[in-house]
Amino acid sequence: MTEGSGIPVRLPQPLQTTETTMKKILFVAAACLLAAACSPTDGESTTASLEVSPSSLTFGAEDTTPQEITVTATGVEWEYTLPSSADWITVDDGTAGKLLVSVTKNPTAEKRTASIRITAKDNDDLEPVSVTVTQAGSETPEVYSLTVDPAALTFEAEGAAGQSVKVTASGEGITWSAAVDEAAKEWITLSATEGTEGETTLTVTVQDNPDTAERSANVTLTPSAESVGPKAIRVTQEAKVLPPSFSMSYNGGEIPEEGFTIHYKGETSYDVDVVPVNVEWNVKVEYEAGGSGWLEANKVESENVNKIHIACNLDKRENTSSDPRTARVVVTTNVEDIGPFEIPVMQEGKPEFLSTLEEDVDFGVLTKGRIIVAPNNETRQNDCTYWDLILWNEGVEYDNVGNFTGTGDKLTFKLYTDVIQQNDDNEYYIPDGTYTVVPGPETEGHDFAAGEIAGGVWGYSHPQFPSGGHQLPPLARHGVGLPDQAVAAALHPGDQVRFFPHSHKVHTPVSFTRHHIIATKKHQSEKPCMERLCLV
Repeated sequence: MTEGSGIPVRLPQPLQTTETTMKKILFVAAACLLAAACSPTDGESTTASLEVSPSSLTFGAEDTTPQEITVTATGVEWEYTLPSSADWITVDDGTAGKLLVSVTKNPTAEKRTASIRITAKDNDDLEPVSVTVTQAGSETPEVYSLTVDPAALTFEAEGAAGQSVKVTASGEGITWSAAVDEAAKEWITLSATEGTEGETTLTVTVQDNPDTAERSANVTLTPSAESVGPKAIRVTQEAKVLPPSFSMSYNGGEIPEEGFTIHYKGETSYDVDVVPVNVEWNVKVEYEAGGSGWLEANKVESENVNKIHIACNLDKRENTSSDPRTARVVVTTNVEDIGPFEIPVMQEGKPEFLSTLEEDVDFGVLTKGRIIVAPNNETRQNDCTYWDLILWNEGVEYDNVGNFTGTGDKLTFKLYTDVIQQNDDNEYYIPDGTYTVVPGPETEGHDFAAGEIAGGVWGYSHPQFPSGGHQLPPLARHGVGLPDQAVAAALHPGDQVRFFPHSHKVHTPVSFTRHHIIATKKHQSEKPCMERLCLV
C-alpha cells in the first residue's frame, strides 16, 4: 500500500494465533484492501459540483450586445431553462461551458427581469443555480395602443351586407386576436381572427335573424401588450319584422258567416279570438234594427290575450219585443288594406210562449239523472215537497259542475208532491200520478201545490230554456253561449206529465248536502225512479 494512500489498520495486541482469530484478521485485512483499491488517487475530485459566473446580467434598454455566462460543472452534466414569458431573452449554448445571452430592445418605460435556471442532470443532490437577467426601461418608451372604429355595428334583420371595422394597433411588436361571444358564433362571422401592428380592416357579417326579437353580441379584440386593455365591437341585429296581418276565429274555427245569435233574454255571450300582427285595431257596434245600446263589443287586449267579448248590455239585455233586433260588430285597423271586418249579431224576439210542443212526446227510458229533494224535517215545514230533476239518457255527458255535452235527450223540471217526511233510510219515491204544468219558479205571485210541475230550478237549466224544458241533440255547454242547434220543446202551462209505476222497484239512493237531499246513482246501470215520462 502506498504511503498516504491507504487506510491504516490497527491489529489487536497481543496477536491471537488461534484458527478462528486468524480468519477474522484476514477478513478485516481484505476489507481494508478493497477500500483502498476503490479510493480515488491523487489529483481526482471527490465531490460533484455546479457553478456559474456571473450570477446576474444587466442590460440597458437599447443594449443588445450579448453577454456571457460561464458554467463550471464537475462530475455532472447540466441544462438550462428559460420562462416562456421571457421572450425578450435569447440564449446561445453553442460553446461548451458557455451561455451567450442577448436581449431585444425594451420599448417600455418599465424595467424587466427574468431568470435563467441551470440544473444538474440526474443529480438531485445539487441545487439548481439561477442567473438573473435585468434590462432597464427605456427613457423614450414606445406607446402601445389598440383602437376600433366604429365600436358598434347595427345590421338589418334580413339580407344585411357585411360591415367593416378599422383596427389600428400601435407599438413595436404588438399583435391582437379577435373572438366572438360563444352564444353568437352561429350568426356572427369575422374576416380575420388576428392581426399585427398597423391598420387592419376587419369585416363583420351576420346571418338573417329568424326571430321577432332583436339580438346583440360582442366581438372582443385582445392585444398582446399588457398595458393595453381589450376592445369590444358591439354587434346588434334588428328583429325580424312580420308583415301586417289580422285574423279572427271562434272556438278554434271560423266565425259563422251568418254571425251570432243571442237568446231573447240576452244570457248568451261570445268570445272572438283576435290575432293582430304589427297592426292596431279597434271595435265598435253599428245597430240596424230594434233600437240601439243593447249590444256591447268589448276589446280585450293584453300581452297574451286578444279577443272581442260580445254580449248584451245588462240594462237592455232582454228583448221584450217579438221582433228580433240586429246589429253589426265592426273591427277596423290602421292598415289600409286590412279590414274593416263585420260580424252580424241577431237577438231573437221574445216568443209568445216557450213551448214548441204540438204532439205527445215519449222520452223512452231516461237512464241518468240529477235529483234534489227537500223533505220536511225539524227545520223545514213546507205545505208540499218539491223535487228538482234533470234527467238524460245515454250519449249525454255531465261534468258534475253544470255542463252538459253530447248527443241525446235531456229534461229539466221542478215537481211538487204531497209532504214527504225525512226518514232514517234516506229513501224517497216520487208518487205515481199526473202532474199539471204551471208557470215556472220565476213567476211572482204563484204558490205551488202538490200535483204541479214547472220548469227546472235556476242554475240547472240550459240558458236557452230559463224555465227548463226538453232539449234534443246536440247539446251545448252551459255558459258558453251556443244557441240550440236542433228542435227543442219547453214545458208549457197546461201540459201534463204522467208518472207510471214500474215493477223492478229500483230506487235512487240519497245523501245530505246543505240541508237538501241530493239523489245520486250508485253505478251507471241503476235507473232513476222515473222509468217513463210522457207529455200528454
